[in-house]
Amino acid sequence: MQHAAERSKRLIGWEGLAGDELIAARERGAVVTIGVFDGLHRGHLRLLAAAERLALSAGLTRVHLGFDPHPDLLLRGSTPLRLLDPIEFEMRLAGAGVEHWCDLPFDETMRDTPWEEFLERVVDLTGAKSLVLSPESAFGRNREGRLDRVRAWGAGRGIQVHPVSEARTGGEKISSTSIRAAIASGELSTAARALGRPHAIVARARGESGTSPAGALTLEAEGFALPPEGEYQLRVGSAAHLSGRLPLTGRLMRGLLDPVAGRLQIAPEGLQRLPEGGGRLRIALLGRLAGRSGR
Repeated sequence: MQHAAERSKRLIGWEGLAGDELIAARERGAVVTIGVFDGLHRGHLRLLAAAERLALSAGLTRVHLGFDPHPDLLLRGSTPLRLLDPIEFEMRLAGAGVEHWCDLPFDETMRDTPWEEFLERVVDLTGAKSLVLSPESAFGRNREGRLDRVRAWGAGRGIQVHPVSEARTGGEKISSTSIRAAIASGELSTAARALGRPHAIVARARGESGTSPAGALTLEAEGFALPPEGEYQLRVGSAAHLSGRLPLTGRLMRGLLDPVAGRLQIAPEGLQRLPEGGGRLRIALLGRLAGRSGR
């Protein structure tokens, strides 16, 4: 697998889409996916896989459009807890074949833009010949650009709109919201099935020594979805960096999680097996240890 930095070009805002990076895409055409894709769960990966097949069969460029900040900040007053480290997100997008990805600003203007105007601008700047959407995709003011309308709109402009059926696990539709709920209730195996991997957080050592009085390394995780307090089986390794490769790995350890304080204490026997130099650590939460559910 190629380095993420070699396969995926990040663009910022409408200005980035309008720049020279997408000249080739506009000339030969692009397959475009649209959405926050927070967590890159199995439902998102199904959409990206469909887009990859279309791009390879027709010789088109892969473009993904997200939104920053998360639309919930404007629509609901807060952003959801993270399901994926931003750098690992970029690596996984590249691993799914995305060549260019762009975060568009989700502000009042974006919120109030009619869906036709939004999609026309997207097509103009990306050279989109195909849009890959989920059944619940909706764009524009009041989310009026639903799948049936977008398909009719695309048919009149020679743009193919490809719906991809939703992914399910245990008979339930996979969503970022349901994954966060599973994590919050400690159902890490349920979250892992929906994500397609164990839920992982990224943390740093706290303090100069990085150790607590008890001798266990104390880590601090900010903004990630966390399970309830307790002792957990972990896999700890170095966090993603843009020159790295997938899959990310680590060593089996155990640690005591305090989600209120945002701390994770690695058991003493695991201290010597942490990556040298500390830095950003990726901690996959594999499951709670039986009988150790906190103080």
